[in-house]
Order: sequence, then C-alpha cells, then structure tokens
Amino acid sequence: MAEKNEIILSGIRPTGRLHYGNYFGAIQHFLKLQEEGYRCYYFIADYHALTTIVERVDFYQQTIDMLRTYVACGLDPDRSIIYRQSDLPCTAELTLLLGMVTNIGHLERGTTYKDKLSKLPERRDGTEGNPLSYGLLGYPVLMAADILIVKADIVPVGDDQRQHVEMAMDIAQKFNARFGETLKVPAPVARNALRLPGLDGSEKMGKSENNTLDLLDDPKTVLKKLKGVQTSTDPLPLESESTDPDVVIPQMPASVGALYRILHLLAPEEVYLDFVGKYRRGEKFYGTLKTTLAEYVSAFNAPIIERFHAPDNTEEYVKEFLRENAIKVTPVALDTVEACRKAMGIGHSLYRA
Repeated sequence: MAEKNEIILSGIRPTGRLHYGNYFGAIQHFLKLQEEGYRCYYFIADYHALTTIVERVDFYQQTIDMLRTYVACGLDPDRSIIYRQSDLPCTAELTLLLGMVTNIGHLERGTTYKDKLSKLPERRDGTEGNPLSYGLLGYPVLMAADILIVKADIVPVGDDQRQHVEMAMDIAQKFNARFGETLKVPAPVARNALRLPGLDGSEKMGKSENNTLDLLDDPKTVLKKLKGVQTSTDPLPLESESTDPDVVIPQMPASVGALYRILHLLAPEEVYLDFVGKYRRGEKFYGTLKTTLAEYVSAFNAPIIERFHAPDNTEEYVKEFLRENAIKVTPVALDTVEACRKAMGIGHSLYRA
C-alpha cells in the first residue's frame, strides 16, 4: 500500500459521455483513493486522443462534458489535482527528450501498436509502407512523459496498460543510466479494474462499439437499450451450483451475462440470486429481468444526472478548476524538464529563465 504522501497518477481519455464500463473500471477506484486521502493526480489525455485521429473531433467540449460527469459522480477537484495534458505543453518537450533514448524496436513491441498493425487491411492500391502514425508508435513515450513529468510514485493500471507503465519505467531507468539520477522511477500497481462486457455481449463496453449504458441515460433510454439486448437463446445449462458471478456469468450467453453482471453490481444480493435461480430452472423471465434491471440502472443514474445539472456544476466551473490545477502542477513539470535538459547537456531554457 502506498504512503499517503506519495503521488498517485492516472490518465483519463476525453471520451465525452461516460458509461458503466468507465465507472466500474476506473471512477469507482478514483473515488476510493480520494476518500482514503491519497495525493491523486488525474490528467485528461487529450494529446493521446489524437494518436488515431482522422478528422477533427471537439475533444475540448468532450473534456468539459466528461469532467462535469466526473464531478457529478463525486470526484472533487479540490481534493484531487485534475488537469489537461495539453495545458502542460512542456510534456511535449519531455516526450521529445525521452524519445532520444528510446529504441524503435522497443516501441514496435508495444501491444497497442502491434494490435493496430495486425488489423490493417491488405493494401491493394500498389502503395507500400506503414500507414500508422508516428504518434501511435510513440504513444508509450508520451505516456512515460505524463508519468515522469509530475514525479509520480504509483501508477494504478489495468492489465491493458501495464506494459506501457513498464515501458515508462524502462525509459526512466535508461535515461538515468546514461545521464545520472534525474527521473523518479514509478511503480505500477494493479488496479483490479472490472472490465464490464458490452450490451452486445462483446468483451468490453465501449463508446465506439455503441454497446454502452451511459451514466447520463434517462429511464426511457435505459429501458430501450436493455430491451434491445439479444436474449432470444434458451438458457444454457449451468455446470456449477455456485452463485458466484465470476463462476456463473461466464457460463451464460455473452449478452445475457452482461445483464447479470450489471444486476449483480446494482441490485441487492437476493434479487441477483432470484434471477440466477430463474435462469437455472429455465423459466421465461428475460422481459422481467430487463425491466427490473432498468429500474436499478435508472435509480443509480438519477443522482448523477441531478448533480450533472446542478447550478454549480457548470462549464465555467470546470474551466476554472482546470486553470487552477494546471497552475499547481506546472512548476513540478517544468522542474522535471529543466533537470532533463541540464542532464543531457543543453542547459536550462533561456526562454523560461
């Protein structure tokens, strides 16, 4: 367990509307750290959002809307430092400096890059070369800069991001080996994030897959989404007598399992167990399951929606705390960049002096 004076850092992509995957995968963890009194830094990864961009997206407005939702969920910008990545332009300079000690082969082994590369369609237009962006290839270097620039001690991550944190550690160690102890090497900590399946039964709930329950969905929208979930297949036999969701749910059809997972998160245990029994007995209950789940989802969303529209949770409020927190974190960031410049031999910036 981290000491409470250590800096815990996590990044948030500016996705706009937040969904249940975001809440149970990350927000819930952020709130727990906040309540335990840790020094938490959360940056809005708007530079990272550009790595796969093909046309203009209003990431600024998405950031504002997303942060209003975070505040509505209970994240307190007075207790946690929340800032935009792009409000620390020296992050880009540190990325450049770290790139000078990062091997291309190291980056080509990145799982995100390899996954995108493997999914490229065969090129039939006679052209050659890799169409993926330099930004995507260099994603781990930018992430390393995000972590190292604020001298983070602990970086809680899910399994999908652990490699990137380990690459940041490797880059920092390589820099220190060449130029002397300059950068604080962070420690990755498993976040034990719950990966919530999508309503279509896919492995992960995601905005781009259009398979989400959103935190700001009204009751009518919630019911419509849940009624649209594919449940036409007959219940599959459950091999175990267990009621543990981690045992029972994987044995169900994927889309049905998604409903049961959300039910287990929101409803009292006896309600979940009752529906497990209905499933086990092969009853006709899917309609009731969906309407019951819709009631619990809408009840969970109601206070978040109310706080989202509260008179003090405005766009101007978000802009103001982003400005204030950027001012708080900038001196630390500049100190890191200047230390790296000096260590590498180009001296302090005369512009900043």
